Amino acid sequence: MASTAALVAAPDPVRRQRPRHCPEGQYIAVVRSQTSFNRQYLNAKLRYYRDFRTRWPDLEAWFAEPLVERAGRLPGEPFHRPSFPTSHRARTYLTYLGLRGYATFDYRWMFAVGQLRVHDQAALLGIDPGTMALVEEAVALGYNRMSAKQAMHWSVARIVLRNGLTDVADITGDHVAEVLEAIRLFPEDPEFASFYPSAQQFYEGPAKSWITHLHQLEVVLFHRGQAAKQPRKLMPSWKPPLTLPPRMLAVAQKWLAARKLTDAPSTVDKLELAVRTFCRWLEANHSGITTFADVTRDHCLGWIGHIAEAPTEKTGKPLGVMSRIQRISGLSQFFRDTALWQYPDVPGHTLIGAGDAPKFPLKVPRFIPDDGLDQLMPAIDAIVCPFQRAALLVARWSGARRTEIQRLPMDCLDRYPDGTARLRLSGRKTYKERVVPLHEDAATALQQAIDLRRNAPERPFTDERTGEEIRYLFMSHGKLLSTFYLFETPIQDACKAGRTGPPGRPCRHRTRHGLGPPVPAHRRHPAR
Repeated sequence: MASTAALVAAPDPVRRQRPRHCPEGQYIAVVRSQTSFNRQYLNAKLRYYRDFRTRWPDLEAWFAEPLVERAGRLPGEPFHRPSFPTSHRARTYLTYLGLRGYATFDYRWMFAVGQLRVHDQAALLGIDPGTMALVEEAVALGYNRMSAKQAMHWSVARIVLRNGLTDVADITGDHVAEVLEAIRLFPEDPEFASFYPSAQQFYEGPAKSWITHLHQLEVVLFHRGQAAKQPRKLMPSWKPPLTLPPRMLAVAQKWLAARKLTDAPSTVDKLELAVRTFCRWLEANHSGITTFADVTRDHCLGWIGHIAEAPTEKTGKPLGVMSRIQRISGLSQFFRDTALWQYPDVPGHTLIGAGDAPKFPLKVPRFIPDDGLDQLMPAIDAIVCPFQRAALLVARWSGARRTEIQRLPMDCLDRYPDGTARLRLSGRKTYKERVVPLHEDAATALQQAIDLRRNAPERPFTDERTGEEIRYLFMSHGKLLSTFYLFETPIQDACKAGRTGPPGRPCRHRTRHGLGPPVPAHRRHPAR
């Protein structure tokens, strides 16, 4: 398999078609038909076109040039005095070739040149890829019009030039994923330093904006049915693939694939991290080990001692107790499962157990005293956002987990025969759905949120655990509202407004465990 560095170094390893010039008379006729511009400007466009075509009669030769020459103008250079004027001044012609299907362009060139007025050129040619339809759909989902227009124009222009598309209806989630991967890899390009001073400056500057643009497009594509991946509030992080000796890698990948069949993705990530950190330590301290069958309990205990003392790269401090428990538990499960399932190249028995991990810290949620509650509840009632207010009141009166509230469906609220409100909670953690009675204050706030979302245009989401199609209640801009927005932010604001400070300041767990009302005996198990 080719290395990442080799793929990046290649000028364009995924070329869609052989690029070629258009017939000369065709482009000249197009330019001369643009009578809204003055003759001097049109003559200059034709002169730049002829200079470019004379310099590169075979367009493929231009694609093989160094990126700095293809980009033409480097950062900080005056517009009228670029380092490579022939390429810089031919961008209009190059855009024309892309829109008319004569060439497709690599993302590294599009990232290097910066601004590309693709939609302006398309309008002059009478081409409408349908970008404004995406903008209108983004606005319907709650996005600001100017933000949506900028995001859709930037994203669609580059996907069109890369893939030779003529209609936004042909764009898929795979196209978006390709751009995101190209953004991630661009700092590894040998010529990257000619355009940006550092990878950090690139990721925190233009790349951050580009990723935001692409995320907006991905949200709209999902609700159009053109992308299978459900939009999320945060972009997925990237991590390097596992690099282990072949026999160890085969066992680790086989085990992780088996765990994916039954465990949540977040759980599999934690298990993978446990194996990754253990094997990294083995490589550094026992490089002669090439199979898990040679691993002993002493190796595992050495690693446990290491993670308890070694500072981490991110914080400069050793891992906390909960993180160490997760790592040790994950590695213990690896040895336990591979022994039970009779994998080859493993010890065949458990090397570490629960007694080798530190003890769980004891955390007992405290109730909120009446005087603190009297100060807090008026501030919660005064919260402007109906979704935040409803989420907090549901937490206050139901005792539900924050992720259970975040993922409430639109039909979560109904009534008992006697008229008392009841709340249906999906079984995300326990896989058991339950129904609980709900105070009228919370029911009223929840109903207001439901009424606001009743005619929402979003496509239903597929629950990653149950596979059920669900229209979620707490959504905005086509995505689930984060638990941070629904709980942490309004709690802190309510504390400030109600002047509730330590030790009475409530956290989300105190809101859940310390405020729930006593449930009548005849309604403790209403779902049965």
